[in-house]
Amino acid sequence: MRVVFNYRQAFREPKRIQQLTDGYSLPFAIELIPTINFLVFMAITGLLMYVVRLVFPFTFELTFVIILIGVPLCLTMVMRKVNPDGKNIYLYLFGLLKYFLRVKLINKRFCNDRDVQWMDDNKITFRKCVEVVKRKDGRVTNAYENHAGEPIIDENGRRLGVSSSKTKVHSQAK
Repeated sequence: MRVVFNYRQAFREPKRIQQLTDGYSLPFAIELIPTINFLVFMAITGLLMYVVRLVFPFTFELTFVIILIGVPLCLTMVMRKVNPDGKNIYLYLFGLLKYFLRVKLINKRFCNDRDVQWMDDNKITFRKCVEVVKRKDGRVTNAYENHAGEPIIDENGRRLGVSSSKTKVHSQAK
């Protein structure tokens, strides 16, 4: 008898760091992703504070360490809690950036999930509506006036559609 194992929970376990070198290990494990987030946010905050201190030299004199540690810690906690659309925040931001660069920046337009090529044309022309004849009773109907929303089928089982015709369509046809 075969036994099926579900490894999903094991693979979703976050990566942790405990042993730093051969001779030194931490007394507790630290998760890798929040640690990387904290170090990246700390570098960005330090760079931002350095630029501000170049312009205003006496800024952040007494609160330098609090801001350098507190702001990245808060940002790391927020990044860990936020899951937009149930996704990882980085995958969400990457998808948002792709959408902005591929769609919004070049002003693409979509219709039925396909990009529309002719939206920039100055003049759009439409063909005139033409008659569709239902052959069973000889009645003339317009293609857009089908109340059932189904195609009209003739006695041979073929679907009748809009055909090109020189005559104008009677809008009150029954």
